[in-house]
Amino acid sequence: MQWPRRNPGHRSGWVGELPPWWKRWPGNALCLLGAVALVAGVLIWGPWREPPVDTACAAGVQRVEGVCVGVTDGSFAFDQKNLGDVFEKIRAENDRVSDVSSKKGGPSNVGIVYLMKMVPDDKDTNTPDSVRHEIEGAYAAQHEANHSSKYGDTPLIRLLLADIGDGPAQSAATLEQLRQRTATDRLVAVAGLGTSTRATESLIRTITRPESEDGLQLAAVGAVLTADTLSKVPGLVRVAPVNSDEAAAAAAFLGQREYAKKRVLVIQDESAKDQYTKTLAAGFLAALPKNRLAGRTELYDSSQGGVATAFKTRMANICAKKPDVIFFAGRGIDLPRFLAPLKDRPCTEPLLVVSGDDASQTAQAKGFDDIKGTLSDGNVRLVYTGLAHPGGWERMPEAFPGWGRQTFGEGGVYRAHFNEEALDDGQAIMGHDAVITAISAVRVVADASETNNGKVSGSEVIQIWRSLHGVKAVSGASGLISLGNDGSPERKAVPIIEIGADGSVRTLAVTARGGKPLTEKDPGQ
Repeated sequence: MQWPRRNPGHRSGWVGELPPWWKRWPGNALCLLGAVALVAGVLIWGPWREPPVDTACAAGVQRVEGVCVGVTDGSFAFDQKNLGDVFEKIRAENDRVSDVSSKKGGPSNVGIVYLMKMVPDDKDTNTPDSVRHEIEGAYAAQHEANHSSKYGDTPLIRLLLADIGDGPAQSAATLEQLRQRTATDRLVAVAGLGTSTRATESLIRTITRPESEDGLQLAAVGAVLTADTLSKVPGLVRVAPVNSDEAAAAAAFLGQREYAKKRVLVIQDESAKDQYTKTLAAGFLAALPKNRLAGRTELYDSSQGGVATAFKTRMANICAKKPDVIFFAGRGIDLPRFLAPLKDRPCTEPLLVVSGDDASQTAQAKGFDDIKGTLSDGNVRLVYTGLAHPGGWERMPEAFPGWGRQTFGEGGVYRAHFNEEALDDGQAIMGHDAVITAISAVRVVADASETNNGKVSGSEVIQIWRSLHGVKAVSGASGLISLGNDGSPERKAVPIIEIGADGSVRTLAVTARGGKPLTEKDPGQ
């Protein structure tokens, strides 16, 4: 018997030719169709598929929750219309410093960061004008330090700008950028730091905490931070008087002969998130004799709705208590909503409204037009305890010695670059003084360094903070900055400022805790 012949490609035991491979198992055809579809998808769709989302806005700046936040040398303006001009000046100075330092034998440089929310909205206590003024003041300090010997010579200063945005995700992204840039940019201090809230305190604690505890270990200096509770934060100093000092200064002003017998009613914001309003009210109530109070404190909560309605309904009670003075322990953003209904209150006796430093932005705030009638026709005056005002230099020149105020005078750096800007809100002066205080500390460390070739670390600046007192006090444009053991300036000058119906401001007096601000003639100065 002869076996069938096997041809190539035939299976053993199969008689005749094999069927095509796609017919041997039905699944083969499906595999073929799937493979063709896959290849076609790659060839046809691949070039047009959507790329990964790019969150980068610029070097060191990324988009978080739709907002560009992070750290820049001035190359990226977080708000081009409002900040573009001053950011460009800072970028140019930073480039100049880098170029000078890169040359053989050139001076060393360090980085100081100015950090705050750069683009405020209608809910913020800051305004676009006040933010711009702070940054302009910071630039004036950088320029002064790099182009004169008033505050020492080296290291030169690069000024970086950090926007923390709004909320934990955005601030965390900015902190991470600071962490990444600390070594490469030789960062030693962070200035500015925004306003006195719980979120701000948490942010500062991360900045100053040791690296071993997952912090940045950078020195921190607040420009307009005034809440007393922040005195507990290690590594932080302030150039502004704390709220208890402001309140004591207000009480001292109201103790003058003209106001000594006036009865006072306190209006307080009890928002749990705001340390400023809580400590301002507590400080004032502690400083004012109890027999001068016109009844219990009237409370409102700015974190809830209906604030304007709450104020309007208080007018009858205010008239019933017959105060001569109202101390408003609230934010400047709420002040217009309180002042507007005073015009139509059911009583017409003269009324003096006194508030804290946040009122400095009232004339810039939304709603100021609504209170012009109150101030012009309502028999109401508005004054506040300011952080700085050029009128104070004339009222009490001995409280403002040294180079500080010259920066803002005719022929000074600030006027040379920002001649059209007003100084009435004090923000430029405070931004300047925060950066100058950081520079003063940095250069003290550099001068005293015998083994580190003039290099400076954030840790060393934190160590030196408490040395800036007495004869080592910083001559700020806002007054002498003599830092106490709690990091706050002692007997800091507090101008009492009046806002007119047209938005103009004038300094009525310069006072301090105890009534007299620190001067160079005081013992230890």
